[in-house]
Amino acid sequence: MECSKVKKSSQNVRVAVNIRPLLTPELLLGCTDCITVVPGEPQVQIGSHAFTFDYVYGNMGSPSTTIYDDCVAPLVEALFHGNNATVLAYGQKGSGKNYMMGTNNSGEGSNSGVIPKAMESIFKRIDSLKESKEFLIRVSFVEILNEEVFDLLGMDSSSSNAKPVVPAREPLKIRETKKGDITLDGVTEEEVKTKKDMASYLSLLCFLAHQNPSQGLRRNPIWIRRK
Repeated sequence: MECSKVKKSSQNVRVAVNIRPLLTPELLLGCTDCITVVPGEPQVQIGSHAFTFDYVYGNMGSPSTTIYDDCVAPLVEALFHGNNATVLAYGQKGSGKNYMMGTNNSGEGSNSGVIPKAMESIFKRIDSLKESKEFLIRVSFVEILNEEVFDLLGMDSSSSNAKPVVPAREPLKIRETKKGDITLDGVTEEEVKTKKDMASYLSLLCFLAHQNPSQGLRRNPIWIRRK
């Protein structure tokens, strides 16, 4: 898990390791932990090799429940000061990425992952500032598949009660603006006004992220929020 643009940090990127506990089927097979957390240090040891990170969670390190407060809450706060922020979950299949990010559930009424918790924090902050400031929030949902970027957020505009549909499989073009910003040309951006609106898009994200990819290729879904 990488957390970039932590407020007032001398580092642009911070890396946190979350060690998933062994699941029941793994325990029944006799699997054991191969990673040892160095007590009192953000460091893990695998055999004779030691690796140091900014944070280590799980397996007797810091409790995983503090990941959001430590790594993500400062990024959400930084958004309201004009900064950009990215939270990236990286790991092999079955390592708990979807669970940690909150893209393994419907999103409605759930605060078990990074994205639902960020949604809650963002709208609470907006409510506290709405008397003096105006906010416009848009979301996009894209995936990287076979080194190409695809737009996964489409709407059927034929009715006012539009329902999300999977768009045509045309790769997006990545462009750089004169200011040096990287953009996805033609990506769908949908406005959200409430936490419920955003939760409905998170439900769509969960649905699309778990569809069987074509030709058995791995999919990497990305949730984008713009303020």
